[in-house]
Amino acid sequence: MNKHYLLLSAGLLLSGAAHAQGTELFFSEYDEGAHQSGVNYGGATNSTGSERALEIYNPTTSTVNLNPYSVRRYANGSATPTEEERLFRSDANQVSTGANTMVPRSTFVLASGEATLPVIRTRANQFSVGHAPTTGPTVITGGGVAYFNGDDAVALVRYPSGTAGTGTGVIIDIIGVIGVQPAPSGSGGTGNWSGTNPIDGTPAVYVSSANQSIVRRASVSAGTRVNPTQTSYNIADQWMTYSTAFNGPGGTSNPGGQLYDQLGQHNDYAGPYGTYQTTISSTLAKFNANISVYPNPAHGTATVDIKDAKVGTVTVINNLGQRISAQAKGAGQEKLTLDVSALKPGLYFVQIYSADGQTKIYKELVVQ
Repeated sequence: MNKHYLLLSAGLLLSGAAHAQGTELFFSEYDEGAHQSGVNYGGATNSTGSERALEIYNPTTSTVNLNPYSVRRYANGSATPTEEERLFRSDANQVSTGANTMVPRSTFVLASGEATLPVIRTRANQFSVGHAPTTGPTVITGGGVAYFNGDDAVALVRYPSGTAGTGTGVIIDIIGVIGVQPAPSGSGGTGNWSGTNPIDGTPAVYVSSANQSIVRRASVSAGTRVNPTQTSYNIADQWMTYSTAFNGPGGTSNPGGQLYDQLGQHNDYAGPYGTYQTTISSTLAKFNANISVYPNPAHGTATVDIKDAKVGTVTVINNLGQRISAQAKGAGQEKLTLDVSALKPGLYFVQIYSADGQTKIYKELVVQ
């Protein structure tokens, strides 16, 4: 007998609700190096090819407790997290190095556990665990998150429960597009999120999630909370490059020349410093709790049961682009019947928007 396992709906809960700026943590730097494994670039040991780091910024006027926060990686176009780790101020052995907090206007650096460059290792506040599936005090799902290679989506998550991994997490920032893997260029290799922005002048400056050190633009004061579409996403809208692995003569490859000197500070921030939101997404949590999808697994049809929630659109999607949609009346109490008979068996995601378009959730649905 075939058995179908329903994944936790916490895996893809996002908030599109409007928020005041400068009131929540967000990603402020993303570093993905092109260093070659087995080559020494000035570290204590030869590089493993994993010189990577993520920086998080606190734009609020409060000291923020990091216990509710995690970082997720969605590898190679996955719509669910392949790895997730709690934020935990610690050393390379995952031993606490002090209070698990961030003071106002400070940064927190999560680095690859295999990074060898002194500039990364000395500025890291946490080292991601091994790439292979593992267990440990920081692991929620899989192995380490800091092994992104340019074609993965990365998300910063906050858990209203106060403990990362407990209850339903709310995505408060995204790099890339969850559920999409960018195609590689004609030269092969893996794809990446890339683009240009006219404000960088001419010639156009190429911003990429691969082989570059990039920082959030100074005007950005809040994270990307709603998963963008592949066609609308341009990483250069909110990010700018300050160093690249292609810094040799004529733009040739020179991985050893890629800089990471802005890691550990976000002094260019020009946005407001707001009051930290001590409670998050009460609206989102209520919206999610008042909507159910059944039967699950579904065969032929599925019902979306809405109670005390004004819903706009409901769309069933999967990674292959198959989708069916339904339009709710926004009445607050209604049931929608979804015809899933034409969908191939597998795991799908029911995307549900509020009637005002400000809140979005996902619920998993298995189609038999």
